[in-house]
Amino acid sequence: MKAVEIKPDIYWVGVIDWGARDFHGYVTPNGTTYNNYLIMDEQITLLDTVKHDFSDITIGNIK
Repeated sequence: MKAVEIKPDIYWVGVIDWGARDFHGYVTPNGTTYNNYLIMDEQITLLDTVKHDFSDITIGNIK
């Protein structure tokens, strides 16, 4: 999935985990998302992260 521009220089680079059925005790029959954001400013900042199984996808979203 491509990065989604939310505002100029702010992007959602998260991942959808369609297979997740339990997220911290909550039933998630439709999966879940790992929401992380990339801010392109004087200092580039990545907020939050994803489950390690999805790190390659997130890196691809950032590229």
